[in-house]
Amino acid sequence: MTRFLIQVALTLAVLAFAWSRGGKPEKYVATVYFVLVFAGIARWLATGTWSQDGYGSLQTFRFLIDVCALVAVTAVALSSDRWWTLWVSSAQTIAVVSHLLRAAHAPLEPLVYAIMERWPVWLALIITGIGTMAHSRRMQRTTT
Repeated sequence: MTRFLIQVALTLAVLAFAWSRGGKPEKYVATVYFVLVFAGIARWLATGTWSQDGYGSLQTFRFLIDVCALVAVTAVALSSDRWWTLWVSSAQTIAVVSHLLRAAHAPLEPLVYAIMERWPVWLALIITGIGTMAHSRRMQRTTT
């Protein structure tokens, strides 16, 4: 639970930073990850469980929101001139591939599936924060 609370705090920090200092790509990607994290909370509030049957089986809900996030961040990456959006899209691709491997019944240990599904979100949040910082510095240099 501690890791989840840290993830929520990181998500909110990146969202606030992106909305205060970022351009459109930073705001869009930060919002996508805000929705991703809080969709899990909404599911928990609606069903009373965090996941289906653990990571021994396909996490259908997480798969659907990860695919939606991949589509959204890839659209931002293809329509913006930011290097970091491609990295975020790549990280999100890892999460989607983890679900596809589980759906294909590949020999994937539950812990490996959980790591492949969860860690890309952490990576994407950190990259989004770095991208926002780079954009903010670039804007400061051009205005002075």
